Order: sequence, then C-alpha cells, then structure tokens
Amino acid sequence: MNYQFETERISQHIVKYGVHVQPPIMLNQEKTKLQDCCNWMIENFPQVFETLLLGPNQLRVQKSFLLANGKRADMPTFVLTPQGPLFTFPERLYIDQAHDLNVPEKDKIFRRTLDEIRSRFSDRRIIRAGVVHEIVFDTEQIDSLEIVASNLKNDLWRQKAKNMVIRLETPDQGKNINIELRPTYLRRSAPAGNAVPAQNVGYGIIVNVDINNRQVTDNLTRAEVSDVLAFASDYVPEELIKFLNNEY
Repeated sequence: MNYQFETERISQHIVKYGVHVQPPIMLNQEKTKLQDCCNWMIENFPQVFETLLLGPNQLRVQKSFLLANGKRADMPTFVLTPQGPLFTFPERLYIDQAHDLNVPEKDKIFRRTLDEIRSRFSDRRIIRAGVVHEIVFDTEQIDSLEIVASNLKNDLWRQKAKNMVIRLETPDQGKNINIELRPTYLRRSAPAGNAVPAQNVGYGIIVNVDINNRQVTDNLTRAEVSDVLAFASDYVPEELIKFLNNEY
C-alpha cells in the first residue's frame, strides 16, 4: 500500500508526560499538599491549568481550550494516577475539523511543575519518566486497515484481517521506545438526525509512541529527566515518520 506518513496528514496530536513515583502519592494522605500544589500550577501556568476538580478518590486539573470554530474542548491536563502525576497537553484536536492548540514550551512547563512536586514531596523518588505522543494520521478515503495490514507478508493474512494492532519495542540510546499502530476511522459531522454521507467518512491510523528511560535508577536526576525529554523531542515527529515510511 503506497501511503506516506507526513506531518501534514496529522489530524490529532496529544502529548502526555508521566512519572513513576515511589512511594506512591496517596490522595487520602496528602490532600492538602496536593491541593496547594495544584493551586500553584494554576497560578503559574494558566494556559494549561485552569480548574481543580477534587473528589474522594480522584484529583485532576482541567483546562477549557477555545477552538477555531468558537467551540470549547474541556481536557484534564493534570491527573494523579496510582503511579504518579500525569500531564496531558494537546497540540492538535479533531472535533468536526482539525484545530491547532499548540501549547508553547510544554517541556518547560512539565520540568518546572515536576521540580515543584519534588520540592513538596521531597521524601519521594522518581524512578521513571516518560513522554507519550498520541497521533492520528488521516488517510482520507483510503481504508487504514489495508495500510496497516500491508505490513503483513502473506496475502491471505492481509485478506482475512478485519482489525489489527501492531506493537513494536525499538530501544535506542538507553531509552525505551514503544510504538503502537492501529486503524481507526474519522467520522465527519452531519446535520442532526441525518446519516453521514459515505464521502464524509474518512479513515485514520492511530500511532502511539511511548518513550521513557530504560534503566530504572534509585531517583532520576533533573538532568536525566531532561535527557528523556530531549530524546523524545528529537524523535517525534521526524524520526518517527522516517521509521513509519521505512526510510532507514
């Protein structure tokens, strides 16, 4: 299948930053300290942190992003998970159409916020840091399953495949690189109560890239975290697209 992955074909792109903290930060034990930390985030980076939502078993901060068509997209940009803090920043969202929401200096916001978390929870160790890029490549009217299945050598396998997910582990330069590809479809909008015309139903390929440190140390230094961020920034999207297009 002659399909070229290109940055111009990206219809959605979300970047996530996560760290694995030991011992875990427990909401029921650190509620006040976590609230203070979230308020610091909202005060210092209002472009991505806006509203603190706190429940008995969950804590998150969300942001309402204004789209080009006047609509808004509410997204949780900070969540406390069992492993540790997770940050989610959109670069492009597909809601009826593609909307560029590039947040400048994402790495800097993550590093500054992580430094603040370290200072407030100085008894914790960070044993892993990672960046996840969730990307959807638009294939328009080309069936994305056929594109993904074209990686199979056997014709019968390609014909019989009704759905598939490809997962690859490609470690490099002391980093884990986990890549997942799977077909999807992008349903364009239609007037209320009407069926979506066939020509308005497109396809896409979801590509998730998870990059983190391979060697788990006792406590990652700030320099080691920055090294993971720099590697991920160099890898996505240029090196990733070369890999997907078999240009090596």
